[in-house]
Amino acid sequence: MDSCGRLELSKSEDIHEVNIELGKQISYLTEIARKKSVPVLITNQVYTDFDNKDRVNIVGGDILKYGSKCLIELQITPNGNRRAILKKHRSMEAEKEIIFKIVEGGVIGTTESKGFKFF
Repeated sequence: MDSCGRLELSKSEDIHEVNIELGKQISYLTEIARKKSVPVLITNQVYTDFDNKDRVNIVGGDILKYGSKCLIELQITPNGNRRAILKKHRSMEAEKEIIFKIVEGGVIGTTESKGFKFF
């Protein structure tokens, strides 16, 4: 969900109705994924938790959190690498992470990585 989507949704007076519509969209995507055996990837914005600056919350809140089979948080490390943290998965332990680098030829592992593989 991006800022344009949230802006459009904010025009509605009834937040309950907006949440129902978002839930329907997630449900449709889940059904398509299951029936057609195709993965669905949704990217989403996050915002810093007001009470805990080290924590982020997803825009769309619990609807996206509970409607997703897998959640991966992406971060940038201080030295410019990327960190992917598994936040939710049906068959894998949460909080596993991998550090990688995006290069011209694709994605490569780094010496910082703990050996866990997503792919």
